[in-house]
Amino acid sequence: MTIRNLDEFSNELRVLLNEKPAWDDILKHGRKMLSELILNKDCLQDILSNMVLDGSFLKSQLYCIDPNEIQIYRSPDNLFSIRAYVWEPNVVYPIHDHGAWGIIGTHINEIKERKFARVDDGSKQSYAEVKQIAETMLSIGKTTYVLPIDEGIHQMQALNNKTAISIHVYGEPKRKGFIRYFNSSNNTIEHIYSPTFKKKLFAIKVLGSIQELWAEDVLSTAMDTSEHEFIRKACLDSIHKLRR
Repeated sequence: MTIRNLDEFSNELRVLLNEKPAWDDILKHGRKMLSELILNKDCLQDILSNMVLDGSFLKSQLYCIDPNEIQIYRSPDNLFSIRAYVWEPNVVYPIHDHGAWGIIGTHINEIKERKFARVDDGSKQSYAEVKQIAETMLSIGKTTYVLPIDEGIHQMQALNNKTAISIHVYGEPKRKGFIRYFNSSNNTIEHIYSPTFKKKLFAIKVLGSIQELWAEDVLSTAMDTSEHEFIRKACLDSIHKLRR
């Protein structure tokens, strides 16, 4: 069966992932399915229309990490999510990593992908050296993939002075809450959070400057209850500041 729309794609991918296949099978079948989807010129018609015309749908996009990201679907069992990314002409997006495996396909116009490998040992905080290991032109219907963390470092760029769109499918995340930008000119790493987490981290930092018992109570509770390691670390850092 040829996949014609997002619903058919989601259903077929869920069936595939529920079989708990090996990564090679996910890659083989997932890329074929995504290629069929993105060759349908109308597969994002409803999504793009809602972005422009539906205020409620637009507000649901406020929590994206990347400003060029459009959230399309997240499976209730967290097996996978589907997103679209808009790549502006004459803009080279930062080198970045991912928290999960991903399969990516070009839907509108042409995109250049550069893949990078990390060549330092990871022992220095906020420091990384990366080198380019591949460059691929992705025309409409062509796919690529990424793996989690250091195995999924790449960069995307629209070509031919045209806005491009790609559709991305991400698996169950190994790391949640942020991605990392890699600056190859000065070998630094920047953590990029969603607006929600960024505001939470600002509040945690402020609490570290309030010399009151209730501030430490809030930080301790957040540290004990958060599922995110970076939130727990930020709380611990603020508690240490309070106790100095």
